[in-house]
Formats: sequence, structure tokens, C-alpha cells
Amino acid sequence: MKNKFPPLFTFVGSSGSGKTTFLENLIPVFTKKGFKVGAIKHDAHKFEIDKPGKDSYRLKSAGSRQVIISSKEKIALVKSVNRDMSVYELILKYFSDVDIILTEGYKKSNIPKFEIYRIEHGKEPLCFGDNHLVGIVTNSEVSIDKPIFGLSDYEKVADYIISIANFENVDVKVDCEDELVKRFLEEKISMVKFFKTVKNVKVKVEFD
Repeated sequence: MKNKFPPLFTFVGSSGSGKTTFLENLIPVFTKKGFKVGAIKHDAHKFEIDKPGKDSYRLKSAGSRQVIISSKEKIALVKSVNRDMSVYELILKYFSDVDIILTEGYKKSNIPKFEIYRIEHGKEPLCFGDNHLVGIVTNSEVSIDKPIFGLSDYEKVADYIISIANFENVDVKVDCEDELVKRFLEEKISMVKFFKTVKNVKVKVEFD
């Protein structure tokens, strides 16, 4: 099967470095180029997007594990979880209809990443030694063997991402009698598309 797993890039940086601002300006560049963009914000702390007193908040507070707010323009899902879901799980569950995914955070992940770095903040870079670092966005002079972009180089960063991303679906073939195991492996193995040279994957599963 051809399994669609959109290209994924994350933006990391110290608090106040301007990650959200950069993504806020980068996303429209992709949409103008015809891409459907998905975005994920990883929060290492507790967060609340629903408002006390609203009907959806009351339903969630009453004990519902998940609440969907739905209208003709959009939907929102508020769901209780017992662990930090991986970015890959989130993509497989919720992002099948986008062309590219840009995230904020996940600094310890193996996701191709850009670091937003401002030397005036007085903080050390987070990921300059990371093997998955693909670019630096900065207003400072830095010595590193990676592409360097300015804080307003939204078009250049978008073009660079497009040039290194793999937009082809990976051809995943799993030979397995158990249909549930087969489908699970096809979804998970499709993640290898992060490596641009991968075209197809064949796996044979045998049970005792």
C-alpha cells in the first residue's frame, strides 16, 4: 500500500526566541504555494484551551474523557490522555489530509529541526550538535556547518524545506496473515519516509 505520511519539520529554541512568530509567518508562505499545512505545538507543561463556564468545559469537568466541539467551519477535540503521545501517533490519527507538518518543540526528537537562536538572550544553543539539525534561523553570527537563515527569511526557509522534503508516499508492503498486525506495521513503517532516499519497504512477518 502507498501510505501517506506528510513531511515533518520542527522548530526549536529557547523560550522567547520567536518560534511561534516565525511559524506564524512561515505557514502563509506554504499556503500561498498551494500546500495544506498542519501544525503541532508541543507543550511540556499542562495546558487548558477550554474556558471555565463554557458548555464543553462543563461536560469535560463532569467526567467525559473526550469532548468534541463541532460547527460547520471547524471541530475541536479535547481528550484526556495518560501519557505524552508521540508526534508520530498524532500525525497518524489526525493529519492524514495535509501536505506538510510544521511543529514547535520536540527538541529531543529525531525530527528534522531548525533552531531559532538569538545570542542577545544570553542562552546556549539547544541543538547545534544535533544530528537532525537541518538549519539555523538567527540574527547573530554563528559558526556552524548548517544552512543559516535570517529571522525574516520565511520564503528562503520554505524553499529550502521543499527542496529537502520527501513528498512521495512510501510504498509499504507487509506480508502478514493477521490483518490488524499488517495494518499497524504499514502505518508505523511509513515513518521511514523521513529519509529522502527511501522509496519502498518490504516486510515479511511469520508467527510460530
